[in-house]
Amino acid sequence: MKKGFTLIELLIVVAIIAILAAIAVPNFLEAQVRSKVSRAKADIRSLATAVESYATDYNVLPPHTEGDSSSPWYDPRGWGLSGHWLTTPVAYITSNRIRDPFVPEAEGALAQDEWWFTYQKLKQYDWTSLPYFIEYYGEWRMCSIGPDKYFASTKTGSNPQRPYDPTNGTVSDGNIWRSQREPNCTWVPGPPGRWDN
Repeated sequence: MKKGFTLIELLIVVAIIAILAAIAVPNFLEAQVRSKVSRAKADIRSLATAVESYATDYNVLPPHTEGDSSSPWYDPRGWGLSGHWLTTPVAYITSNRIRDPFVPEAEGALAQDEWWFTYQKLKQYDWTSLPYFIEYYGEWRMCSIGPDKYFASTKTGSNPQRPYDPTNGTVSDGNIWRSQREPNCTWVPGPPGRWDN
């Protein structure tokens, strides 16, 4: 006659598997966020190279497009990069469909407007703090919404524009910024929490 496992032995095995899962799952999720941050930075770097190449050839920055204000990820003062300018007639990038890895997939107008990285041409604004922005950023800046999944201008707090910094925790506040002059923006000029004064 064969002997089976006792209930105690089965419970011990289940408990061991649960403990291993409790250790492995958070590490997996953290690695996934770090991977998305690396991808966002690499994609923004590729877009920045394409923007600068376009500006060199045409002596003007590529145009931006305004997003869909009904989107929960809409940045009211940020715009998307109109990618077809970077692929036609000269291919500065291979695809104009580079999306922000932190924005959930969307359909319809949202898929056209809000999947992408925010891109701003700064000289067209009449902000009183614009000289500080130009001095620090240059003529353009772009960003990913980052792991907190909020655009800077839609979040409240003491400094809603805080750039993402993984030393504050992998899933911490802030956007992943890049600009003409600062490849890794670590602060935002001007009064905290405001883009336009």
